[in-house]
Amino acid sequence: MRTLVIFILISNFVFSQEIDENKYYAETKTIFIKSEIFEKERELQIYFPDEYFKETAKRFKIIYLFDAQNQRIFNYVKGNVELLSMNYIEPMIIVGIVTEDRWFEFLPKNNNIETLKEYEPPIGGADGLINHIKNEVEPYLLENFRVKNERIGIGHSLGGTFLMYFNTLENDFFDSNILLSPNFSYDDEQMIERIKIYNNSLNKKAKDFFIFSGFGDSYEEKFNTSLKKINKWLKKNKSEKINWQYEQLKINDHGKIWFEGIYKGLLKIESIKKT
Repeated sequence: MRTLVIFILISNFVFSQEIDENKYYAETKTIFIKSEIFEKERELQIYFPDEYFKETAKRFKIIYLFDAQNQRIFNYVKGNVELLSMNYIEPMIIVGIVTEDRWFEFLPKNNNIETLKEYEPPIGGADGLINHIKNEVEPYLLENFRVKNERIGIGHSLGGTFLMYFNTLENDFFDSNILLSPNFSYDDEQMIERIKIYNNSLNKKAKDFFIFSGFGDSYEEKFNTSLKKINKWLKKNKSEKINWQYEQLKINDHGKIWFEGIYKGLLKIESIKKT
């Protein structure tokens, strides 16, 4: 609460001053919101672009970034958005979801007991994180900031697994998604079956999915087996409601998919918007 009060005071101070067009006002704030779902305060890292302070009547699209507990990841994505918004994409607010336990918060409940041999409990808390985002974070953002009702999701590895799971449960939340080496092998490929059901049932607005993976290391090879399965199925069972674009990058390290996947995904989203 104290952090929130400080943020509001700082924001009011900025808006009360005369804006200098030659000054750069973009900033990142650490904000804590009370969560009844988690029964504690939860941390958000929120980036506001320069234009948020200079164009005070304008509303901004939200990027939900998972794994923002890793400050380096948050800063890298923020840097890409800042640079690309100079000429290629629209300025956006980034909402970094700070995760305390990746396996528990990102993974849906397992259907197979054998899964617990690979993923040690506790796991299966993904529904709680979805409820937190939908019913606590989103209302907070709508109430306190000038945000559009348009959302991009970005997730890597288990964060990508969670993002896809979120989409299969909540059709109307994310408009576009960037999935970096998502783990669809989890729980005997539970996510593949969910995507098939999702593909056949989606009847509202179109969804964009931009998926990137690499090669070579153990994570990439394992995840690619499942990823290529669903890519093949989606090509055979094409839906006008899902724009599913997959690219295998020339990167042989699971952790480095961020480097190329982020800017390529953001540019692809912008190109879809213009068509």
